[in-house]
Amino acid sequence: MKEFYILKILDLFKGIYKSFGINYEIMRLIIQSKLIIDSRREPNTVNSDREVKDKNYFYNSLIVYAITGLCSAPLIAMDINPIIKMSLYFSFFMIMILSVFISDFSSVILDINDKDIIATKGVDNKTLNAAKITHIFIYISLLSLAICGGGLIISIRYGVKFSLLFLVSIFLIDILMIIVTAIMYFVILKLFSGEKLKDMLNAFQILFLLLFIIGYQFVARAFTFVDLKFIYEPKMWNILIPPMWFGANFNLIKGTEVNIIIKIMSILSLAIPIISIIIYIKLVPSFEYNLQKLNDNTYKNTKIKESISFKISKILCKNQEEKVFFDFVYSVLSKDRDFKTKIYPSLAVGALMPFIMMLSMYDGQGIENYMISIRESSYYLMSYLGVLISQNIITTIKFSNQYEAAWIYDILPIKDKKNIYIGMFKGSIYKLILPIFIVMSIGFIIIFRDNVIIHLTVVFVSIIITSMITFKFNEKKLPFSSEYTNANAASNIVIMLKSMLPVGILALIHFLVSKSMLYTCIYLIVLLLFIKLIWNKVFTIYN
Repeated sequence: MKEFYILKILDLFKGIYKSFGINYEIMRLIIQSKLIIDSRREPNTVNSDREVKDKNYFYNSLIVYAITGLCSAPLIAMDINPIIKMSLYFSFFMIMILSVFISDFSSVILDINDKDIIATKGVDNKTLNAAKITHIFIYISLLSLAICGGGLIISIRYGVKFSLLFLVSIFLIDILMIIVTAIMYFVILKLFSGEKLKDMLNAFQILFLLLFIIGYQFVARAFTFVDLKFIYEPKMWNILIPPMWFGANFNLIKGTEVNIIIKIMSILSLAIPIISIIIYIKLVPSFEYNLQKLNDNTYKNTKIKESISFKISKILCKNQEEKVFFDFVYSVLSKDRDFKTKIYPSLAVGALMPFIMMLSMYDGQGIENYMISIRESSYYLMSYLGVLISQNIITTIKFSNQYEAAWIYDILPIKDKKNIYIGMFKGSIYKLILPIFIVMSIGFIIIFRDNVIIHLTVVFVSIIITSMITFKFNEKKLPFSSEYTNANAASNIVIMLKSMLPVGILALIHFLVSKSMLYTCIYLIVLLLFIKLIWNKVFTIYN
């Protein structure tokens, strides 16, 4: 069996695993097998003539994460109070790790196949769960090193102690994020069952990610900017902010403004990860037992919703083939929990991010004055953040856990392959983007009143245009025909980066015409004509 270098590093911690009553040899064998399976996964199965062996696509994605991490690396080079720059840096890092963890690795924690297959061979729950968590930790650690590679290089200028502390902090954060998330999953598994359980898991994933994004605003407000300098004045509420726990350690080694609050936060940075590990180990048997609740695959009665969607598809689709695939995509998206786990958190972030940005701009001069200043501004153009974040939807539709069933496309009597993609496009816009956009629009209408409706209409049409461009210039795969891989989040980042240019151009033009209602209406008409002009060219596939 193929040996991995990472397993030799894992062997150094063999004693720690055994001290917790884990059968290390069995755990190592399970992890080794999982790594081999990961390396042999072919992400695309339909119309693929390539033979791929021993290639883990996650490793290729690390390049994307490394480039993304460079955006935050300059924070470490700033000549300011260490707790300020490191707290801001770790906030960014936590959000990145959590978003990837929820979208790509939550399904591993909640996987019930190992218990059905491996546990029946005499492997105890503690060893099985340790293999599961360690498997995730290996990938999260590699991901963390990629994201923090630039920061680690910059940290060398401050000495070996600073760099080592930086590295230790990264791994402590990884442990904290994985274990705390797993414990929260346990609470939900314990409290709910059936269909309600699966709904609550999706809701938790969204709320947990939003909690950290909103928490970033509190980190920023922990510091003040006076005379072109960042100033930190310790406050008791700071101990509730996890990124500041790890930032506080750098004040200790630098001897900068050390006080009781700094010391408390420093203790928490080590104590909480250790305590969370101990708690989780105690909960493992109950956690694995409650995971069996996920075997309940019954669905809610969606007869009313489906009948409405069928009527909508008759209106939106011009022929029967389009309608069939519209209804097919809508139906699968309504039931596929794994897909919801991967896409709903980013959709929720996209919808709420404009409001979070506006909230962060509050200057403390009174809510009434702030609302007046907002209504006189063009802050509604922040809705284009939602346009950008939504761009990974069209390319994510190709993934499914039941991707083997994609052979059905080869035997169906499909007259024009274009109808598959058009039905997919319309169904995903209707099912995923439209509801979130309506929720976001309600918020903007409350803030900016009814004169913002025309601008929101322009934004929605812009979503359709950018989604068409995203579809045109990215790999085209049939709906639900490819296997999920642990590199999906990286590909989503690439898609967002590629979408920045068209989204930026549309937002800029919208800003230039926004002062005139007449020009805005003309711009809307031009966008609609543009869609009509390029529609057939976008969805015509020649291969």
